[in-house]
Amino acid sequence: MLSNKKQNGSVLVFSLILLSFLLVASLSLAIVSVSEKRSINAVSRSVVAFQIADSGLEKILERTYKGSCNGQRLDCLASSGDSCSVVNGSAGINGSINNGGYRVTFIKHNGSSLTNCSDSSWRADTESMRSEGNYSGTARAVKIDINPL
Repeated sequence: MLSNKKQNGSVLVFSLILLSFLLVASLSLAIVSVSEKRSINAVSRSVVAFQIADSGLEKILERTYKGSCNGQRLDCLASSGDSCSVVNGSAGINGSINNGGYRVTFIKHNGSSLTNCSDSSWRADTESMRSEGNYSGTARAVKIDINPL
């Protein structure tokens, strides 16, 4: 009879050890799953921020090449919902797309930025454009060179 009680006790210990291993494995999988979800969300925000930057740049490029703003002030590029403003000494067009925002700045041939929204020689002075998209705290940027006049 004493032998039977020892076996019952060993089965209980074995069961507890097995359950401990299963608990540790389950918790590890849960931690990895949460970490992966955070990573996927960060990548998703990054992709959306990049797309906003690219779309904002495309909007400004379309107004630059197909619009009637050549020879006019830089703020001519700002359409409904957009605005031209100077931030940290750089003039740029601000707008929003899909719950995110973009800012397109204009870089001169000498590498400096345009500094005034009322600049009417912006087209001749601009060598490249830089667009920064922001979405849910994530920022991504796109820079392109443009054809000179």
